[in-house]
Amino acid sequence: MKSFLIVSIFSLSLVLSSALRAEDNTCWIVAPPQDAVWVKVHDSDRDGNPGPLIWKGKIEAGQEQKITSTQGHIRYSYTRDEYQPYEGENSVGCYDERRIGVN
Repeated sequence: MKSFLIVSIFSLSLVLSSALRAEDNTCWIVAPPQDAVWVKVHDSDRDGNPGPLIWKGKIEAGQEQKITSTQGHIRYSYTRDEYQPYEGENSVGCYDERRIGVN
């Protein structure tokens, strides 16, 4: 019975630790206080190579958008005018609820 309890606790700890790891790959894209921005966010690897598009949209002035990446890295670009080309192609870490300001 004691070994069953130990195995159960160990199994539960593995499940909980994997759930916590998934939350680690979140960050917030923050618009500047004076302007709304349109942003495209791609997942990326550690070298900054872009992967699939994971979010695209408008962030109002001073607001933020939560992003969840797969590997803890993203690549984003932005524009202040939705009818103009996107700029930036910034590669950053996305983890621990980090706040990333769009300049």
